[in-house]
Amino acid sequence: MSSHNEADPMSPVRRALQPEPVVAESSRWVYYHKPIIVMVIGGLLFAAGTVIAFLYFSRVGRVPYALGPVCLSIGLMFLVTGLVWVPVIKQKVRQKRLIREMYARRSAT
Repeated sequence: MSSHNEADPMSPVRRALQPEPVVAESSRWVYYHKPIIVMVIGGLLFAAGTVIAFLYFSRVGRVPYALGPVCLSIGLMFLVTGLVWVPVIKQKVRQKRLIREMYARRSAT
């Protein structure tokens, strides 16, 4: 029979308390690089969709009618996802820090 510990050797609390690889605390890029990349891609897609929609409605070129709105909606989706992701990461970092501080206080006493 396998116990619960064999299936998941580290509980979430132990994973949070385990020291991370040597990374400077001031390096925010470690935490925020993914949402920044998602927001940049979303902004570029949104801008491309705006330009394509403008070209379609001004009848300057032969642009498929759905291409502009599709790029606009996908770009907006990526942009909003990145914007929502940032506060989630802030909360996660804050909780990890509080758990470590609480564990350090218990160990010291």
